[in-house]
This record gives sequence, C-alpha cells and structure tokens, in this order.
Amino acid sequence: MIYILSSKKPAALGLSGKDTWVEINTPMSPVQAGKKFKSGDQVYFDASAISLPELKKIAKALAKNNVAWGVIDPKGAAEDPASFFFDGASDYIGPVLVKKGLSKKRFTQALSWAIEAKSPSAAKASAKGTKASEAATAGKKKPSELPAEKFEGWKSVRAGTRENFFFLFVSLGGKSNLRSMVGEASFSTIMSHWREVLYQAFRKADALPWMETEAHSLFLVPAKSDNCKAAIEAALKMILSSKLIGIEKLSLSIPVEFTFALHYGETVFQAPGKTGAVVSESVNYIFHLGGKKAEEGRLTISEDVSEEAIPEGLRDLFLPAGTFEGIPIRHSRRFVY
Repeated sequence: MIYILSSKKPAALGLSGKDTWVEINTPMSPVQAGKKFKSGDQVYFDASAISLPELKKIAKALAKNNVAWGVIDPKGAAEDPASFFFDGASDYIGPVLVKKGLSKKRFTQALSWAIEAKSPSAAKASAKGTKASEAATAGKKKPSELPAEKFEGWKSVRAGTRENFFFLFVSLGGKSNLRSMVGEASFSTIMSHWREVLYQAFRKADALPWMETEAHSLFLVPAKSDNCKAAIEAALKMILSSKLIGIEKLSLSIPVEFTFALHYGETVFQAPGKTGAVVSESVNYIFHLGGKKAEEGRLTISEDVSEEAIPEGLRDLFLPAGTFEGIPIRHSRRFVY
C-alpha cells in the first residue's frame, strides 16, 4: 500500500479523489508511524505540511520497520531535494510532476525499485553472477561505445533530455562534527573553500557540480572514458592529499577525510539548481552508494563503470567489495600516509 502524510486534498498533491490505491493520512508522530506502517509499504511525506526535523524523525522510525519512503513537494518547498536521498529516501516528486498529475504507475515503479534494492535475494543473485544480474546491466551503453565527439560542452546539453553520465559523489567528513567544532561563521567559510577545492580538482574532468548539501556534492562527468579517468585520478590525489588540503586550503586544525563514489548511468538532465523534478534510478543509486556504502578515505566504484574508464595503471588499486543494491562494487585500496 502507498500512503501519503498530508493534510491537503488529493488534487493539491496531483491525485484524483478516485485513486483508491493510495491512502492519505494526516501527519503523525514517529511512534504512531512506527506502529502503523510495515515492510512493503511506501510512505510519502508532503514537504509543505511537515517540517524537515519532524520528517527526519518519522523517516528513522520507518527505516527501523524497513519501510521505504519518499517526498512529495507540490510547492517546491525543499531547498535541496538531494538531501532527502542522503537521509535514505527512495523517491522525490517535485512540483512539475505534481502539476502533470500522478498515476499509479509512477508510484508503483518507485515502490518496486525500493523493494528490489533492499531485497537480500537480489544482492545474493548479483554476488553469484547469475543471469539475472547480467540481464539487469544488458543494453547499457559503456563509455567506449559513446562517440567522444558528441559531447560539445555543457551548454550543448539540453534540459529535459535523457543522457548518459558518470555520477561522482563527494563527501567531506571525518570523526569530528565540523559545524560544532568551528562555529557557524567559520563553517560557512570552510564550505566555500571546499567548493573551490572541488571545482579546481575536477576541472580537467569537465565535471559539472549538479547537486549539493552542506557536506555532500554530486557531479556529472561527461560519458567519455578520458573524462572519467581524469575524475578518478583527481579523486585519488585528493584522498592522498587530504591532510594537506585540510590544513592549507580549508584552514583546519582537525583531520578530515574525503569519501568518493562513482557510478555510470542515465538521467533526465536539468540545469544545476533546477533538479527538483529529476527522477532517476541512477541518481537514487549514487546517493545511496555514497551515503550508505562508500567509506572515508576511499573511492568506491560500481560495476557499471567499465574497465576502459579506469586509468590502466590504477586498475589494480580497486578491490572487490561485494555488492550494493544488486550491483557489484569495488573499493580503492587504503593509503598509508
């Protein structure tokens, strides 16, 4: 069953009053939500009716019961939709989709993806290298199959078109809570410098800063092997130079670690700052991979990144690390420095 926590009428959420496959409930407490919903359900929050802190509290209660959750944002109230994925959301529906109207198919596709991603059997099947896993990746374009001359710069990529990209997740972290350690004013300055560090590091890869939260960034890298290789080299150099970057570039006296994750897939392209209506399995996956599985001080790569897109001299640095949500992954070796 699909549930929506909202005090609005169905029409305000892009639904018809005759849609019996979805149930609208008034916002409730985390305790109530924990008792009402069970594994197999999917709960959507109305972002305009529930505060962000309360949403996160309820989401944690749902996660304990293995309940998938998403967000419906009819007014575009969320300043950063990507942050929901970092907190474990499986779906986000922005104002553009609400205005078009939501069908049962739209919800069930997201629900099916969420259930499949959490299914132990899916992970086992992929780990054994079964035909089901091979079928899941069949038909996907590899970087070597994409004509390099087709990418003519980011200005040539039209909004609304479906394109292939490398998705690069970057996180600034460590054992300390930067905001509480340095204070609000200094934290803002540090994050500004951090963005500059990232832009400089991934300039050669022509990476586009696409979405970001306070400490996480998602870059789009053109679907060309050379660009991916440049991004991988830059990520590894940053990991090796993390202490130096922390001291010289970020003016930090406490150690920080960088976390990277890389995936290859497709999404409908929207310009940075206008990504609220983007719905993509690849975008969901990279947020989950970076936020839940990738490790500090390492670059984690999904199997969908082909060997041709990894610098030949660096391929031995990546070790098999099992599967994540049905896709085999590799971690870079840990560096001692």
